[in-house]
Amino acid sequence: MTHRKREWWKGAILILLLVGAAAVLIFQFGEPLRRRFQGVKPGVTLQGRPMEGLLHHEVATAVSRMAAHERREPVNAQVDEGKERIIPELNGLEVDREATVERIMGAQPGERLEPVYSEITPSLCWDHYPGLPAEEGNPRKPCVALMINVAWGEEELPEMLDVLEKEKARATFFLVGRWAEQNEAFIEKIADDGHELGNHGYSDSETFPELDAWGAARSLRKTNEIIHDAAGCYPRYFTPHKGEYNELTLEIVSRQGMRTVLWSLDTVDWQKPGVKAMEEKIINNLAPAQIILMHPTADTVQLLKVILPRIRERGLAVVSVGELLDARWWR
Repeated sequence: MTHRKREWWKGAILILLLVGAAAVLIFQFGEPLRRRFQGVKPGVTLQGRPMEGLLHHEVATAVSRMAAHERREPVNAQVDEGKERIIPELNGLEVDREATVERIMGAQPGERLEPVYSEITPSLCWDHYPGLPAEEGNPRKPCVALMINVAWGEEELPEMLDVLEKEKARATFFLVGRWAEQNEAFIEKIADDGHELGNHGYSDSETFPELDAWGAARSLRKTNEIIHDAAGCYPRYFTPHKGEYNELTLEIVSRQGMRTVLWSLDTVDWQKPGVKAMEEKIINNLAPAQIILMHPTADTVQLLKVILPRIRERGLAVVSVGELLDARWWR
């Protein structure tokens, strides 16, 4: 019995020593191990801030602090009753905290992350005034848009498209339906290059204020179908010849599910003022959110080579009309 008691005590002491050693190891190394296997993986950053090793609750705290400084309030559309124009709205932005935390916790080693944002819709939007035209975007967007009206000039389009591609600029080509019928290959090329297609009426001899409701609707529908058959998409925007329209025009355009767009800066390139004169006009009057009107002329191609780098130097992106007028922030 005595021998058995000794063996029992030896076993008990050994167990106590092992438990004590385990407790010491857990105390010294448990937290690093937990962070290693349950925390954010090595090298992960959020907006350049290191997240490595943080646990879920710590990540949630860090994201909440950052979110308090990242919110952008929505901007309502602005209606100019005197000019009967609208400046489109701009959605607000806020950090989606839950989605951002999930992205961080699931990130692979070395990932450089940005927050997940959700958009906040303003209380006053262009959709509330679908008949009002816009001639510029929201000035808080650091962008300008190119409106290129095409009823002729196909001989200049290949080089124009090459310049836009080289300069990584996008544009909206507003096509006359009659021209589009005869130039399907150009329509496909424009769309394939990532540019937007707009509606410029069926004929450049049309004066929309002189058309009745049936005539205006027919011109818009026919042009839309021609563009859709060639490129597989329906235009979202219409611009009238010479900027001429009346209330009926605006109503018919909105009934077609489109919006009427004008311009805020005109190159007047069809009058051939020369590249230098057009350059000075644009650069001297350049501002965020402008829509710049031009046509496919030889001088305009040369103009693009000069002004696109200068516009970027001003911190402005060159985008399509749709991107400029879209309510989402430009990021």
